[in-house]
Amino acid sequence: MLTSRKLPLTLAFAVLVVLAFGGGCHGFFVDPTLTSIAVGPATPTITNSTMNSPQTQQFTAVGTFNDGSTGSTPVTWSSTNSTTVASITSSGLATAIGVGTTTITATSTKIPTIAGSTTLTVVPANVTSITVTPSSQSTTTGSLINLKAVDQGGNDISASVTWTFTLQGTTTQETGITKTTVVDSTLGQQFQVNALNPTATFPATLNIVASLTVNGTTISSPSTGVTITITG
Repeated sequence: MLTSRKLPLTLAFAVLVVLAFGGGCHGFFVDPTLTSIAVGPATPTITNSTMNSPQTQQFTAVGTFNDGSTGSTPVTWSSTNSTTVASITSSGLATAIGVGTTTITATSTKIPTIAGSTTLTVVPANVTSITVTPSSQSTTTGSLINLKAVDQGGNDISASVTWTFTLQGTTTQETGITKTTVVDSTLGQQFQVNALNPTATFPATLNIVASLTVNGTTISSPSTGVTITITG
């Protein structure tokens, strides 16, 4: 009789132990916490039309968590120039509207203070040539200069091209001139003229090339079409 009475008590105790242990273990298996979001692809360039249809770009958001793991995470998408350059859907599909740049941002729906972004550049379709102005200018280190790049149709693509500065008569590229965030509608892209690296004897003349790569094809301005002379 004693044994038969102890059996239900033993089973009940065992159930309580299992429940308690399970509840305690739950704390060891909490979901990892999101720490950052990476948006890809990085800085893509598309054209504003392909065969008379707007070109699109699919973006992805990959989260990094506090346990070191990475994976998908729910986000909301936004475009800073959604009505003039490119719109974006809730699934991360951007559609070109006009020429220019826009910042694409993915913001966590769980932790809205965490977001990731990249820049989408939209350039005119069928660029066949690039011209840079002014054709020459003189400046000094510590100054600001502006260069404007236009395509064969006169469209301003100053913010979309890659700028290269090469010491005249050599293949040495100068890194002392850096692009700022300012793009003037009349003057084009602004640059800060820093100390030349590598150094050069003054007056130093640099040739400037503006290049644009779209769909694997690169178009460049003439390599000797524009020069900057730095007098010191």
